[in-house]
Amino acid sequence: MQRLRVGFLSVQNYLDRNAWSGTLYYMQKALKERDIEVVYLGDSKKSSLWQKLLNRVWKNKKAAKLGSPRYIAEYQDFTAVAQKKLVQTPCDVIFAPVASAELIFFETNTPIIYLSDATFSLYDKHYQLNLDKQESEWASKQESIAISKASKLVYSSKWAADSAICDYQADTDKVETFPFGANLDAPPLADEVLSKKQNSVCRLLFVGKEWYRKGGDIAFQTLISLRNKGIDAELVVVGCVPPPEIKHDKLTVIPYLNKNVPEQRKQLDELFLKSSFFILPTRADCSPIVLCEANAFGIPALTSDVCGIPSIIRNGKNGYKLPFSASGEDYATLISESFSDKTGYEKLVRSSREEYDTRLNWNKWAETFHQVIIDVLAQKQQPRTLEKSAPELVSAR
Repeated sequence: MQRLRVGFLSVQNYLDRNAWSGTLYYMQKALKERDIEVVYLGDSKKSSLWQKLLNRVWKNKKAAKLGSPRYIAEYQDFTAVAQKKLVQTPCDVIFAPVASAELIFFETNTPIIYLSDATFSLYDKHYQLNLDKQESEWASKQESIAISKASKLVYSSKWAADSAICDYQADTDKVETFPFGANLDAPPLADEVLSKKQNSVCRLLFVGKEWYRKGGDIAFQTLISLRNKGIDAELVVVGCVPPPEIKHDKLTVIPYLNKNVPEQRKQLDELFLKSSFFILPTRADCSPIVLCEANAFGIPALTSDVCGIPSIIRNGKNGYKLPFSASGEDYATLISESFSDKTGYEKLVRSSREEYDTRLNWNKWAETFHQVIIDVLAQKQQPRTLEKSAPELVSAR
């Protein structure tokens, strides 16, 4: 039987395990492990202007405008190269992960599977992008075109899928929803995780690049509340530097660990292994893969009931979702009750690992995605006609 050939359409660096938290890297790796031939239609040395925009917005830096001549030129150049590669190496399907910008000029009769963890409407609402009217129109149109061109739409959460259907009139028959996996090269063995003994010290781990958006202030309040309750608690913060006033002798800050460096990846893995709970009281998050990673280490995740998180965390199974309004005291109360019940805590550790083994790993994702490819090819769907209004937003170079 001939191997399936999948064209991987992205301007992002799919070989960088820091780009989009390494998700593109682990997706293409998981597909290849299923004996699927992956043809790279992008340039692994570039990153998308859309990602640069998000990065600059979060860092309060001026960004290139969506739809600007520079933006258009980059994607027209990308499209020319990608379509040439596709002619040279024909593919069964095109896989376009978070590639709404890449698809705007892309024309093909090959079926397209578009994947994302959110829509532009959701990004704009929850991430405070502060785009002007022209940029918002361009980004929304870009999303609409990607959705209309796709034969299948794959989302990592019901939250994102519902937005595609309600905000962009996506055909419900085209929509598939299943979670991402944990971005780990060498997940710990189940025996290693489940053989851990509950320590008298309650160790909390927080991993995130943005202190306030990820709820770092609430995580710190949780530490203080636990200490006030007489619980010997510690908090390790990885990935950011808290404000100067955030200080405590039981707080450890590690500003940055590079997953591409084996020694630093090992250090992060060791922090997971030693932790009692993973805490992420995030204010906005599409599908935080770090929750899957925590479960791989048998760590229950305590997080906010926002955005796409309900598709990852099941209360009492692999952690708990608390209301957006929950305080550090609320998190501390839940932790103290759970941690003081040794039998209940050990059961939660086991079921957290089970959620990773059965749902939240890339092998399971690839198995489900493989079936999506087969379904798309079986349908032999004719390419959809691009709506006529789309070129109105595209200015000539």
